[in-house]
Amino acid sequence: MSTTGRPSRRLVLGAGAAGLLGVGALAACSDAPPPAPAATPSAAATPTTSTAPRPAYVGDQRGVALCAALSALAASLYSGAVLAANDGRLGQVPAVVTSFLSGAGAQHTEHAAAWNALLTAAGRPAVTGSPLSVETERRATLGRAAAPTDLLSFAVDVEASVGATVLARAGEFTDPGAAALAATVGPVAAMHGATVAFLLGRPAGIAPGPAGAALGLDALTT
Repeated sequence: MSTTGRPSRRLVLGAGAAGLLGVGALAACSDAPPPAPAATPSAAATPTTSTAPRPAYVGDQRGVALCAALSALAASLYSGAVLAANDGRLGQVPAVVTSFLSGAGAQHTEHAAAWNALLTAAGRPAVTGSPLSVETERRATLGRAAAPTDLLSFAVDVEASVGATVLARAGEFTDPGAAALAATVGPVAAMHGATVAFLLGRPAGIAPGPAGAALGLDALTT
């Protein structure tokens, strides 16, 4: 990554001290008021230039950052779902449901770390948290869950969105590492989706709702 040096500042000073002393000596022998001393030129102002801040992620990096943020959000949502399942407000939640949420969440955490590793290897900052425009809405949807089936239906959309987003980005990646990771993460999201469909008694591959659509690069808010 290249860096641009800041322009140096130059102070341009102009003054004639000896000349000012001579004028003062002549004024002492005359009735005329002494002339005002010559103004000392001020330091020359250094011209300033403004440049637009460089985006944190460009090219493939932006797609990688989007996938990192989405994996992190999925992991966080599943952690919240497990807490909701354990606090009793959703009734009796089968152990298989919490087991799925915990296991899938752990894999999403690993995926977020893998995406971030690509960014840091390229000299860019890792994504912190889940800076996505859909985060507030997704958390609100989880907060409305009232039964174990609500958690599973929510997971269907989460996995569909992760899988569709990774698939869409995979078709754009030119970096071999990013393409290879997408080829790993996509099938895992598909496996999670098939597992949730089985737990719900739905046919595998059922079309998800709007929340299961792929996210575009504009969903990334950093």
